[in-house]
This record gives sequence, C-alpha cells and structure tokens, in this order.
Amino acid sequence: MYDKRIPQIQIDEHSTFTSEVLPISHLCRTEKELVNEIKRCKIEAVFVGSDALFKYVPQSNRRVFSKKKLRYIYYKIISVEELNNNPFFGGFLSKLPQSISAYAFSVSSQNCPFFAMNANERMLMKQCMGNYKSITVRDEWTKRMVEEITGKNNIAITPDPVFSFNQNCYLKLPTKDEIFQKYKLKQDYILISFSKYYMNDLYIHKLSEEIVKMGFLPLILPMPEGCIDFGLKNKIELPLSPLEWYALIKYAKGYIGERMHPIVVALHNSVPFFCFDEYGTVERKYWGLKQKYIKQSSKTFLILERAHLLNFLFSYKEKKKFPEPSEVVNKILNFPVLKCTQFANEYQEVYEKNMMNIINQIESLR
Repeated sequence: MYDKRIPQIQIDEHSTFTSEVLPISHLCRTEKELVNEIKRCKIEAVFVGSDALFKYVPQSNRRVFSKKKLRYIYYKIISVEELNNNPFFGGFLSKLPQSISAYAFSVSSQNCPFFAMNANERMLMKQCMGNYKSITVRDEWTKRMVEEITGKNNIAITPDPVFSFNQNCYLKLPTKDEIFQKYKLKQDYILISFSKYYMNDLYIHKLSEEIVKMGFLPLILPMPEGCIDFGLKNKIELPLSPLEWYALIKYAKGYIGERMHPIVVALHNSVPFFCFDEYGTVERKYWGLKQKYIKQSSKTFLILERAHLLNFLFSYKEKKKFPEPSEVVNKILNFPVLKCTQFANEYQEVYEKNMMNIINQIESLR
C-alpha cells in the first residue's frame, strides 16, 4: 500500500531514520518467522502498540455490489485488515514459550465497524486477544470493541505514546533557530496540511489570506503521500525526516489540517490547531439508502472530546458546510493554550503511570 501511495524519496527517508535510530529485527513475513525471530533475539516480553493495530474489515463490509458485473463481489483488502494474517491481534503469541509475556498498549481499531462482525469472526478475535496478559486501548470506540469481543468490562484507555514524546525521546530535536534557518523562514508561521480528497484550492487560498491578515506566514506541511500546495508559494517539500516534521509542528503558531497525529503533536506541545476530521465509520442500512455517521468512531473526535476541545474540530463526514476561513483563523488566535497544556500534562501522567504498571509486571515475572 505504501509503495503505491508514498513517493520513494520519503520511503527512503523513513528507512534511513529507522536503520540509524531504532534497533531492528529481521523482516518477518510469516507467523513462523515471527516466532523464530523472537526466540533468536531472546526477547523476554512483547509490546503491541500503539496506532491502528486492531484495525479490521468485517467480511460483511467487504461485500459490495458491482454495477459493472451486476452482482455482489468481495473486494480485496490489505493483509493487516485481515484477521488470520494480522499478528497484532495476538494469534501467534500462543506459539511462544509461556515465559514470554505480551501486552497490547494504547491500541486503536481505527473506527472498525465491529458491530458488523459475524459469530466466527468474534470467536477467533476473542481467542487471539486472550493471549495478551493485558490490553489497554487508545479510545472509547476501541474500548467498546475489545470489551464486547472479550467479554471483559475493565479495558483501560491509555494515551497515544506521542503524549509522552518530549519526556521519552532521547534524540535531539532541531531547535527553532535551526528549523527557521534550514527552511528560510523569516516570520512566525501557521501550518496548512490537506490532501485533495475533500479540500479545494479556493478554500485554501481564502484561508491563506486570513492567515496573512493576522501577520503570520501560511506554510504548507506535506502529507507522507506528497506536498499538495493548492497553488501556495510557501511550502515544505519531501523528503522530510520524522524529527523535522515534529519540530515544524512544535514551533508553529498554529496547525490547520487533517490527520490525527499532527493534532496529537499540537496538543502535546500546546500549539493552537483546527482539525478537519476525515475519520469515522458510516453505518449503512437498507442497501446504503440510509446512512448514519457515527462521530464517536473517529479517533480524533474522541481525543478532542476528552480534552474538551471539540470546538476546534470539523468533520467532513457530517457533510456540513465548511467553516468560514476567518472563523478558523480566529479560533487559532483565541485558542485556550492553558487548558490545552493542562490536558497534555494530565494525559502524560496517565501514560507514565500505566506504562510503569506494565514494566513492573514484567519485572515481577523475571
């Protein structure tokens, strides 16, 4: 999927970062290879998380009507959206020695429509998840899913690890001066980051004009898929290292755009933002004639609901008129920074507490 969507220069940038910074195992493509690699590396405990590792597409949702073939067909999905081929659900753990304990931490299901799963799917998923010593999830939607599948009612919600990034990261971030010098920035900037799927040139140009009126530089931040500049002059091009991407958000005067993790980075660093939310499940009934958007299935919605910052979110899937660009920029200027900082500090403490709890469990078993 990434080979098709992401420019090679950005894939190479991530590969270089990974090989230089992270301890890496051999590449495993089968369950047998994964089990053997864990034994070879003498791994004592397995952490699964975070991000959308419990993502799954129920069989009923893969069945669509083909107008071309005039019949129902099953469309192909990527392997990580399967159940049998996805190691993150924990099926392979049953083949490891009992001395190796496994934990799922802050995992998300990426708005999985779990209500559409059949009895066999639920049974297999329950068996797989039963191999974990403990499971925590990143959002209310995944909590509902795991509790319904496993029959447990005590699944804890723990923060995305980015909420502890500044405390945990041992790498040196570029300074603000270094970022300004490298990208030839001469004034404070507000980042704009969108794909072309929902957004249009006219809206971005109006947004840019409002940002300029307020004395800031409108600066395009690229998606991993590439830099969609909507005709604006000031932009960051790929390739972009993960640390510079993080630093560009950290030092911004605001972020306006899509995707969840830029919002999490902004929250963690008390950077004003306005989110255009692309996530969430649409429930379809009566052969698709009746559709209902379930906003609580959006991972971004759930984080901002916890932070009491839903006024800074607009959902595409509610199919409402876009907010006026002037309104968006005014929200950036009047962002409740202190409220955001308090939430970020509280969430970081929750992260540390729950992570230490698991580490202590592992230590007690050694």
